[in-house]
Amino acid sequence: MARAGEEQAARYTEEALKRVGLADCRPLYRKLLLRLKDRDPEAFREATRRYQDEMEPSIAGGTADPVATWLDYGAWLAGQLAEGSPLAIDASGRARPFDSSADCDKLVLHVPADDRTPAILLAMPAAPSDPQRETAELLLP
Repeated sequence: MARAGEEQAARYTEEALKRVGLADCRPLYRKLLLRLKDRDPEAFREATRRYQDEMEPSIAGGTADPVATWLDYGAWLAGQLAEGSPLAIDASGRARPFDSSADCDKLVLHVPADDRTPAILLAMPAAPSDPQRETAELLLP
């Protein structure tokens, strides 16, 4: 049975993703969670707590921007798996440090500090530009 607010949070998230033109990032984050569960059970518990106690209630209650909230969560998850920083790639292919309040419609990658570790996809526009698509093909496994 769904937790109180879970369905409302999911609906708000789906509407917001469509509004900004971003593909649904939640399946990507589920995969990151599985990796985290295997690698660092304590961080996995913290990720679960953050979702249940902070994200879901704030999205369902309408007090948080669903897209920015999910992107911040994804950046946190990726940071638990690999030290590095998230970058936003605009339609022209230009990269800059990620800012969830301004970059909700861009390709977002977590670029690990260790250049032997592949980038982690955090968000992809529903209709990426050619430079965004090429960047993803180049940097993602």
